[in-house]
Amino acid sequence: MGRDFYDLYYYLYNEYKINSNKLVVINEEFSFSRNTKISININNEVVNEFLSRPDEEYIEAMAQQSIYQTYLYLKNLEKESKYFTQY
Repeated sequence: MGRDFYDLYYYLYNEYKINSNKLVVINEEFSFSRNTKISININNEVVNEFLSRPDEEYIEAMAQQSIYQTYLYLKNLEKESKYFTQY
């Protein structure tokens, strides 16, 4: 399931032309029965986290939600960098 999610997420990441100098890390941990916990981290902060199910529609929906959360997080980082000046 993690591989399917990663493929969908990567496809959407490229489709929406998200370009970031931050490292996006996708983690998969085993959970109960056939489920796994998938989390998307940027700068060691969890952007999105969910328990996956062996359902293709669910994985597609979670990939869409994760891309949206990633996009929002990166845009917020970009806004914050404009407001803060480093000396």
